[in-house]
Amino acid sequence: MYYVLNSPVITGQGTYKYELITIGEAAAWLKSREWTSTVGYEETASVMSELFGIAIPVNRINIKMQSGDEALVFRLVKRLESALLKGSVSEEFIKNNFEIGVLQKLS
Repeated sequence: MYYVLNSPVITGQGTYKYELITIGEAAAWLKSREWTSTVGYEETASVMSELFGIAIPVNRINIKMQSGDEALVFRLVKRLESALLKGSVSEEFIKNNFEIGVLQKLS
């Protein structure tokens, strides 16, 4: 299975591999396979859709990765100044504070 995540969540014990990729590589990854979104915030999904040129839906579900599963991870690399601001992140903040990687569950 393939997933799109907004954080590098380890969903169960096992061995994982995480590698950073470019925006172009992420767009190619998304366009080359069927995947399930687990992105929980509209602002994040909107920025991802704009960057990758493909609609990323909001889908607040939990997953449990199995051996061989992969996930495209769009992760904020900077914390908000205040916990009170959680859930109200601007698209501008997201665009200036992210990294993209692929998380694979090896075993």
